[in-house]
Amino acid sequence: MKFAAVIVVSLACSASALLQKAKLDINQKAYIEGQAVLGDGAGQGVLNTCMGLAEHFITVASKPAVKVCGNGIKMTVYLLGRCGEGSLTGAHLAHTWVVGACDTGAPPSTCASFAPADDQRMGAAQSYKITQC
Repeated sequence: MKFAAVIVVSLACSASALLQKAKLDINQKAYIEGQAVLGDGAGQGVLNTCMGLAEHFITVASKPAVKVCGNGIKMTVYLLGRCGEGSLTGAHLAHTWVVGACDTGAPPSTCASFAPADDQRMGAAQSYKITQC
């Protein structure tokens, strides 16, 4: 009986720890072409989820410009759609760009940006994923 109680308490603590990690502070924000996609009123629905870029970003070679603020998240932009998942065996060779300062020693207001002006290949990107560091 005591053993079962210990297991229930440890599971509750583990679930609580997972929920705490999923919560982001107000400094964690991500933008695509100036539009908030995480934080800053956009919510946290895209966290840890592969998202396709809108068609108007894919068809214009000078887009998407991305900006990630905070020191606890990063955005990975993928050349392939579906973040390369389910692609042919060469998917691991496709290019990705990681934007964000995953440095807890950096100020929370730290922002990092990247755009096709920095690397023209990014103008052909098709998907992205925002993850916690």
